[in-house]
Amino acid sequence: MRVLVVTDIHGKPGAADCLSRHLPGREQSVIRTIGLPELLGADCTGESLHRHLVESDGFVKAAKRLVDLANDADVALGYSAGGMVLWQAALHGLSLDRLICVSSTRLRHVSSAATPVPVLAVFGENDPNRPADAWAAGSGVKAYIIPRAEHEFYGADSRARDLCLARIVDFLRQPGADTSGYSANRLA
Repeated sequence: MRVLVVTDIHGKPGAADCLSRHLPGREQSVIRTIGLPELLGADCTGESLHRHLVESDGFVKAAKRLVDLANDADVALGYSAGGMVLWQAALHGLSLDRLICVSSTRLRHVSSAATPVPVLAVFGENDPNRPADAWAAGSGVKAYIIPRAEHEFYGADSRARDLCLARIVDFLRQPGADTSGYSANRLA
């Protein structure tokens, strides 16, 4: 399996904390991680990098650069803004079988029906910027809400991260591309 990972605006998670370390078949996988500064040609992180993304079509520019840099991937995993860049990259020709967006709250600004690949989107219940529960309804997006989780739940070992990983493993084990309509599901 070829896995493409795009980190958040802080360069997180690091390799030791990335959910890709726990994917089924990881031993035979090739995992490539790309940071947002590389995609934007920017020497900054955090809020400064965030401004580069939201101003002047930065998400689209980063996505187009990613299409140029990355070979096709079987699975793409994006954290926060990294998920939005991967979403845009899929729209601009990046060949993927599956897309996983973790805490990618900027997805609230796009139509869930616009994705060309099956998507798993996971959000923390306590993330005030996550899309509305109905955002994924009627699309090929499976959206899950992790109870009591904040935006950066993916950054450290926790029950929330374990729940997210379980959903990712289920999503990757599904045969074929099931693009029937989904709505947000809350995890117990």
